[in-house]
Amino acid sequence: MTARPLALRALLFVLGTAVSGFSQGKKPAKGRHHHHGHSPAYPAGADDSPASRAARLTESECFAELEREHIRFEKVGPSPGVAMPIRLTGPVHGVSYRTDFPDSQRHKVPFEVFDCRLVVALSAWSPTLTEHGIDEVRMFSAWRPPSRHFPEGKLATAHPAGLAADLRLFKRGARAPLDVESDFHGRIGAIPCGKAAAPPDPDTPEARELHAIFCAAADAHLFHVQLCPDHDRPHRNHFHVEVRPSVRWFIVE
Repeated sequence: MTARPLALRALLFVLGTAVSGFSQGKKPAKGRHHHHGHSPAYPAGADDSPASRAARLTESECFAELEREHIRFEKVGPSPGVAMPIRLTGPVHGVSYRTDFPDSQRHKVPFEVFDCRLVVALSAWSPTLTEHGIDEVRMFSAWRPPSRHFPEGKLATAHPAGLAADLRLFKRGARAPLDVESDFHGRIGAIPCGKAAAPPDPDTPEARELHAIFCAAADAHLFHVQLCPDHDRPHRNHFHVEVRPSVRWFIVE
C-alpha cells in the first residue's frame, strides 16, 4: 500500500483528530487547575504583552499593521466564526506559514484562513525562527470551520475563529527540518519551559532547538495558549499556538 500524500494526511488530521479542551475553545476557570495540575499564569503586565496587544487590535488597525510590516495578505469573504479573515500571500518576516496542500489548492483550503490578529502574533515570533535558520513552517491548520449549526454572525474562539494554528514542521533551508513528532522528545505531564522545565529525553540537538523555539515564544508572551507534546497525546505531533481576546492569563504546556 502506498503512503498517503501529505496533503491528504493533513486533511485527515484536521477532520479526524481528537483535540484538547483548549483547542475546542473552552476557557479555564480563573484560579483552578486544569490538565496535569498546571495553573494559568497571570503575570504582571499581561495587558501589555504582545499577545494581548494583538488581541485588542480592531480590524482596521490589524490590516494597517500588516501593511506597515510589509506582510502580504488578502482579505477573505465571510468565514463563520472568524472576525478578521485573511490569507497570507507571502512570508511573514522571512517565514512562510502554510499547510501541505499543493500551491494550486491553497487559495481555497479553509485551513489556511487566519484571523489577522494571529498573524500579528506570528510576526513577532518570526525573528526567533529566522535566528534558527527556519524559513518555512508547515501546519495542519489555522481555521477549522465550525459546524453548520454554528449561529450566524457569532464569533468563535481558537481554531473555529482562525485564532489558533497547529504547527508540525519547521523547515531550515537545505538542513534537515525539525519535526515536532519525531524531534521534540517530550513527556506527557512534563513542564516544557521555565526553571522547572524537564529536559528532552533523549536530549538531542534537534530537541533542544525545538524546545528553545517554543519557549522563546512563551517567555515573550507572544500567545495566550501554547501546547506541545508535553500536554497530551493528541498534541504529540504539533505545537498549538493561540491568541485569546479579552483574557489576562497565559497557558504553556
